[in-house]
Amino acid sequence: MENKANAVSRIVEIITQSARQEQPVPLPELIFHSEIPKPTYHRLVQQLDDEQFLTADERGNVYPGAELKRIALNLNSNNERKAQLQAILHGLSRRVKETCGIAIPDGNEMVYHERIQTNWPLQIVLPIGMKTPVWATASGKLFLSSLTKTQRERIIGQLDMAKLAKNTHTAPDALEQELKIIRGRQVSVDNEEFIDGLVAVAIPVKSADGKFLASLFCHCPKTRKSLDQLLTYLPDLERTRDQLQGYIRELT
Repeated sequence: MENKANAVSRIVEIITQSARQEQPVPLPELIFHSEIPKPTYHRLVQQLDDEQFLTADERGNVYPGAELKRIALNLNSNNERKAQLQAILHGLSRRVKETCGIAIPDGNEMVYHERIQTNWPLQIVLPIGMKTPVWATASGKLFLSSLTKTQRERIIGQLDMAKLAKNTHTAPDALEQELKIIRGRQVSVDNEEFIDGLVAVAIPVKSADGKFLASLFCHCPKTRKSLDQLLTYLPDLERTRDQLQGYIRELT
C-alpha cells in the first residue's frame, strides 16, 4: 500500500502533467511519460476526475477540471481576494449597467463562478454554480473556439445540441462556421440562443502563457439593450479583462 506522502506526490505529478499541456492529452500518453504504475495512475486519475480536478472524456483524453480552474482563478481562496475580484466585476457592471461575471469550462458545459447582478426590476437570473450548454452560450462558444478543430469535433460530436431558444444552433456545421469567426475576433455573442429574450457578449480571460482560463461575460434582456448596444461596451470588457489577467498573474 502506498504511503500518504507518496500518494500526494503522485497526485501532484499527474495534475502538473495535465495542466502543462496545451490541449487535452490521451491518458496512455501521460502514463507513458510517467514512472507511476499504470493501475495506480488510472486509479488516481479517476479520483481526480470524481473531485473535478481533472476531466476525462469518453475517448480517454485528460484535461484540467473545474476545481483546478477555480484554483487558478483563485476564486475561493480567501475573503480578501474574493472581494478584489468582485470589485473588478462591480466596476464593469456599473459601467455597462447589466449583469457581468466569469464562467469557466467544465467538460461539455460552462459553470458560472462569479457574477455581479444588476438592480433592474426586469432581470434574467442565472445563479453562481449554474451549468450552461457550450453550444448555446457566448461563454461556451468562446471556449469551444479556443480548442483545436479535432478537439471541437470530439466535443460537438457528443452534444445533444437541442433547440433551447429561437436562435439555438442545432447543426454542427453552422456552429463550426461561427466558431471560426469567434476564434479570429476573440469575441463571442449569444443572440437569443440559450434563452429567448436574452443577449450576451463574452471575451476570453487567459493565463500568462496564453491558455484559456475563463470567459468574462455580460448579459441582459433584449428589451433593455439590443445585442448591438451591448457590443458597444466591448472596450469596457477588454479593460476589465486586462485587470483580471493582471490580478491572476500577481497570484501565480
